[in-house]
Amino acid sequence: MGRIIIIGAGLVGSLLSVFLAKKGYQVEVYERNPDIRKITAGYGRSINLTLCDRGFMALDQVGIGDRIRSLSVPAYGRLIHDVKGEVVFQPYGNDNEAIYSISRTDLNRALLDFAERNYNVNFHFNQQCVSVDLENAAVEIRDLESENVTRQKADLLFGSDGAHSAVRMQMQMTNRFNYSQQYWEQGYKELRVPARVNASWACEKNALHIWPRSNYMLIGFPNTDGSFTCSLHIPFEGEISYEAIKTEQDLLTLFKSSFPDVVDLLPNLVEDFFTNPPNTMITIKCWPWAFKDKAALIGDSAHSIYPSYGQGANAGFEDCKTLYECMERHGEDWGVILSEYQRLRKPNTDAIADLCVDHFIELRDLVGDPVFLLRKEIERKINQMHPDKYKDLYSMITFTSMPYTEALRTDREHRTIVDRIMSVVDVRDKLNSPEVESLINQLTPPR
Repeated sequence: MGRIIIIGAGLVGSLLSVFLAKKGYQVEVYERNPDIRKITAGYGRSINLTLCDRGFMALDQVGIGDRIRSLSVPAYGRLIHDVKGEVVFQPYGNDNEAIYSISRTDLNRALLDFAERNYNVNFHFNQQCVSVDLENAAVEIRDLESENVTRQKADLLFGSDGAHSAVRMQMQMTNRFNYSQQYWEQGYKELRVPARVNASWACEKNALHIWPRSNYMLIGFPNTDGSFTCSLHIPFEGEISYEAIKTEQDLLTLFKSSFPDVVDLLPNLVEDFFTNPPNTMITIKCWPWAFKDKAALIGDSAHSIYPSYGQGANAGFEDCKTLYECMERHGEDWGVILSEYQRLRKPNTDAIADLCVDHFIELRDLVGDPVFLLRKEIERKINQMHPDKYKDLYSMITFTSMPYTEALRTDREHRTIVDRIMSVVDVRDKLNSPEVESLINQLTPPR
């Protein structure tokens, strides 16, 4: 077995190290940031994330799934808050299906500990990748404390170093490498609702809280300590924007008019807002992900997506699982492994990237719309009545391991029939009518 270098010890790099070490490889992971386990992590740079079935399938495969569940809060649906403070609950699925809210820091710490204690993985922190030699699977690493630069050689190199990947930057200089990026016109800032004195939650804990306001919104994620991590999404420029909020009064005016029921829950609103920088949202697509049998991209390095669908970590973890399955099929033939891995994953990550744009608009603009709510209720009832024939798009993405491309294809086929059902249903109890049954019979079960 050979030596593999991973650049990046984030969520995907940490899990990837476990999958590779399970196969007997010596794994060296280089990370430019300090060891997150040895510092008191603040907040403000990254919202919580949510894990779903497809992410847990990868975590369960290496044996850390239950540990991660214990660090998470299950959310069985979203609570939609209108301007008047009235709330509507929208379940995510059926039969207590849930997504899991977890701190990115807690998840990363758990993965690092698991890899280090159980496998032949060495993590090196404060180590910046300054150059990449793809032909020789080698990198030059600068120690950020001593400033010494060393050359590290391996049999295979993985770039798991995020949207601004140094490994991908080098790949972009190779012949016929395709690359595109697109920033969303909005960004997000992290705000925090603290736990109550008795460490309980200030509002319903087993749900994500959403305040949709047409072209901007606020989202609240529950934490195990009784707090909520909130994410304020507004444009960078415009009438309501980061550019327009210059003073404490500007900020309070926005919150009192748009999110009045949450103002009293944010005692540090002003400090959090003016201290935490706005984070950008970017979509990155590229091809190829692999360079011969020497190097490959994985996670955000290959396919950065908006966080709206909660699929960033899940898609990255699924990359690791798919790569491992290719290793199972092809042994140590890394040319074949990497070729099959990128062929299987590229169409699916392109699909979820596009779906994330659509879902962001849905969350921001539609979740409070009566017609949208009726449609979701009808979809849910069709699924309850005919679970073998119908799942809505969100359920296929979140509660199955169906490829993203297949979920999208199935939804497009079903959408026309649901539109026709919507046209004949004016009250929900008509779903048992012969006309609706005839339409439902036309649904094709997901393959």
